[in-house]
Amino acid sequence: MGKTWQIIKHEYTRHVREKQFLFSLLSLPGLILAMVLLFFIISLVMGDRTPIGYVDYAGVLDDPQPLEHEGTFFEPQVEFISFSSQDEAQSALDEEIIQAFYIIPETYPDSLNVELVFFDQPAGSHQSQFAQFVRKNLGMFDGLDPLVQERLQDTSFITVSNLERTRRMAQDEWIMNFMPFIAGIIFIIVVLTSGGYLLQAVVEEKENRTMEIVITSVTPNQLMTGKIIGNIGVGLTQLVIWLIFIWIALLLGGLFWPALQDISIPADFILVMVVVMIPAFVMIAAIMSAIGSTMTEMQEAQQISGMFSLLVTIPFYLVTPIINNPNGVLARVLSYFPFSAPVTLLLRMGFIEIPLGELAISVGVLIAFGVLAIWFAGRVFHMGMLRYGKKLTFKEIFRKKVQI
Repeated sequence: MGKTWQIIKHEYTRHVREKQFLFSLLSLPGLILAMVLLFFIISLVMGDRTPIGYVDYAGVLDDPQPLEHEGTFFEPQVEFISFSSQDEAQSALDEEIIQAFYIIPETYPDSLNVELVFFDQPAGSHQSQFAQFVRKNLGMFDGLDPLVQERLQDTSFITVSNLERTRRMAQDEWIMNFMPFIAGIIFIIVVLTSGGYLLQAVVEEKENRTMEIVITSVTPNQLMTGKIIGNIGVGLTQLVIWLIFIWIALLLGGLFWPALQDISIPADFILVMVVVMIPAFVMIAAIMSAIGSTMTEMQEAQQISGMFSLLVTIPFYLVTPIINNPNGVLARVLSYFPFSAPVTLLLRMGFIEIPLGELAISVGVLIAFGVLAIWFAGRVFHMGMLRYGKKLTFKEIFRKKVQI
């Protein structure tokens, strides 16, 4: 165990100090910061905070009540100015006192033919704010049916549920529409990155014959186990740091965009993500190390490993049928196939509640393939050392004895 721990420590510290790891680690935070900065610049350059006017011929806004919320940093609340006539509002528009003005006809709300006059069309958020402004004050309009007034005063709240009533999604839980995709993409990046480190390390050490020295002190299984666990630690470190950064970004973003303050991720989603990711990490890392043990050149090893990368991303190519029928045959088969299971399960959980039995089978398959992959990697590595400079075939790998 002591030798295995030394290998784990060596593999972990070796990769986290590389420039490639630091670049990969900072890629996601850098991308998020760049997107926020771009959004901030666009908001400052293109966002028009000039007031919006209105001419109310119907009298529904004679004594208007302002909106309760004050907008956000990126979508500030604009001021609404009342004008007694269209000519007065037009003069204010010509002098750029207002950015646009609405004309509410006398027949409103029986007729909803409201006009918007502008030189440059106001932002959609500003138009939405005016609609909320009218809706709020229309609920106090004496000429309206009391039941309609009451309905306008109540805030609408939409909840979507499946036919079995086993999964519901409220409008304030919009993050669950995107969370499976985000989690799946992060999983693919982290797993393939850490697997790539292991593949590169095995091939390089085999090429420069470092392993011939190391193997005199440890067994092939100890070496492969240490390398796999060490590189899994690298991937988990990257994942944890990304999650911490996302959490901090949500906290800071909530100060400027209140909708982010309502984001909550279900505990069952997080639990399944962890339980599924860990054995998948082990399985893919072991397969990458086995590929590296059979190859004699790095370029050739990368080409073969790309095939396994394709298997992991299959659910994204079939995302439409999976989402349309998350309990269908295709979705369930992909949930049991070890390479596609992690991403498929995450995608399905965003829309349905997966039966516990299906989850147990999928996790059990991943664990079994993870253990089998470690054994396979150790055997391939041992045989690869005996056949140094030559490629191994699958037939030779499963022989009881190896011909040198």
